[in-house]
Amino acid sequence: MRKLTWAAATAVLSVGMLTGCSSADGKSGDSAKASAGAAKETGKTDTGKKDAGKAVGKKDAARIGTAGTACELPVSFEVAKGWKPKASSAEDARMLAKLYDRTSAKASCAIDAKPAGLLGTMRVWTADRTDKSPRQVLDAFMAEEKRVIEQEFSETKAGDLPAAEVTYKEKSPILDEPAPKRALAVTTPKGTMILMLTAFDGDEYKDMLPAWELAKKTLLPVS
Repeated sequence: MRKLTWAAATAVLSVGMLTGCSSADGKSGDSAKASAGAAKETGKTDTGKKDAGKAVGKKDAARIGTAGTACELPVSFEVAKGWKPKASSAEDARMLAKLYDRTSAKASCAIDAKPAGLLGTMRVWTADRTDKSPRQVLDAFMAEEKRVIEQEFSETKAGDLPAAEVTYKEKSPILDEPAPKRALAVTTPKGTMILMLTAFDGDEYKDMLPAWELAKKTLLPVS
């Protein structure tokens, strides 16, 4: 990805997000690969890249999840400076459910890393059920992921809440290397929440981890 121009990489990422879970005949994947190849010829250096890999502090963050914030959720957590949260509309939720063939949870919020100089997203998925453990929630969610080639589960904490977390890799429709991803599930009295980290490639993924850890560390149930 470091050989892509910023504009070209953004275009390729958009193609991947829209075609990655579709096209049984493989045509969309071939088109995306062609776009990636063309993008690599447009430039040799990254532009506009910020030093987003440094540790993220509380003074750089804003909390979302409670009433009146960008996304109202069963939990609240801190969003790193520069990341832009936006609630998913009903139309967005329907589109993503169809794109991902996902029935275990609905898309509720997307936190875009692009304003912070990174190519990726943290997406929040939610469900109303409260009778499942975090691991059961995460297992159901992961069963709907289509191109997983490696996955490793762990029991952890998100804030003070018991949580289940998975780090995994998916076969990329546009890159030769697998794309690293991460997901975290918690259960609260107001429903379940899955936080999912998607990055363009391994380098972007590493730079996005401080923002992920900030969200995980500061997570609280909404009363």
